[in-house]
Amino acid sequence: MKKKRKVTFFYSRLEERQIFNQISEELKKNNFEVEFSTNLKKKADIGFYCESDSDPKNSKISAIFLGGLDQGRVDWPNIWNKQPWSKFDLGFLPGINWARRWKLCSGQSKARTKSGVYNVGWPKSDFLFNKNLKNKMKNRIIRKYKINPKKVNILYAPSFECFDRQLEVTEAVKKNGYNLIIKHWLIKKEKKFIDLWNEIKKSNYISKKIYSKKTFIINPKENFLSILDFADLIITDESSVAYEGLIKNIPTISVEDWMIRRHNRAVARFVKPASLTFKTKKKRLDVSIKRLVNNKSVNKKLKSLLKKEISYLGKSSKIVSDLLVMFLKDKELPKKTQYLIRPKIKLSKIDNIINSIPYKKIPFLKNY
Repeated sequence: MKKKRKVTFFYSRLEERQIFNQISEELKKNNFEVEFSTNLKKKADIGFYCESDSDPKNSKISAIFLGGLDQGRVDWPNIWNKQPWSKFDLGFLPGINWARRWKLCSGQSKARTKSGVYNVGWPKSDFLFNKNLKNKMKNRIIRKYKINPKKVNILYAPSFECFDRQLEVTEAVKKNGYNLIIKHWLIKKEKKFIDLWNEIKKSNYISKKIYSKKTFIINPKENFLSILDFADLIITDESSVAYEGLIKNIPTISVEDWMIRRHNRAVARFVKPASLTFKTKKKRLDVSIKRLVNNKSVNKKLKSLLKKEISYLGKSSKIVSDLLVMFLKDKELPKKTQYLIRPKIKLSKIDNIINSIPYKKIPFLKNY
């Protein structure tokens, strides 16, 4: 490029910034200037976003990513009716299943970006396929937390800690004699999440009392993916960690009779586990943990799921960078690549009808 361009990565939470870390490194190689900003209204030359309610009018060129692999899961396949992408120039999706959802909904204008939607993979995970970066991260985690990767480690990572669920997990893991790794996402005390903050503090304290030296509590600022090399099994409620666990072939258990709420004033409901998790009941959690840890036959199923959920492992950031370079040369060039998801030919006049399309569930994951 003759003119040096600048990309601003907009984010609100740390886990959103982590989506862009490796892309920023690739863009630097292509002579871009890069910066990160939490000011979503800041003017930018090229703005990269992962929150669809962002307003990209202050960016000359804009690109939109998902903020998580299960974004808007309750509205699948059509998240775009509530989270329109039409105000962005470029859209990036992580895999075949997401491409399929978008294609189903591409008959409505809300789903379409101005210059195409592309299946590029999940850039957040690229560092896991860079041997030097991965080993550096792994060694740092070992030094900091003293976790033994040769032991059986159960990773508990919920979306919302409540109703003493962490203590149930601690007791279940203790019965099996495995190590317990705990990773929450809330990094600081916030008024909006004060009840969640208090629940986490209380649960972490009691878990350490119950299981002392075999419980490892990870700083929430750590990239969740950096812990995957240590985990043999993930336990969650309905978090997107189940999808990210597939990257390292790790099965996930969800407890379907757990209750969940975002704060103490909310009405509690039963969790809604992702279809790719193994389901169990609270009373069988310890047994289910043991069965899955010792069941190597699930590996083939997990690999099959990964192929559909995340494309171009380890290459996503370079693909995004290359597509942007093409776009800046000629807006039509990216549309000639294999990454373009081809929409329906015509835009539908009855946009909302797509909400009624059923999304087929994954059939072969059974209850444990």
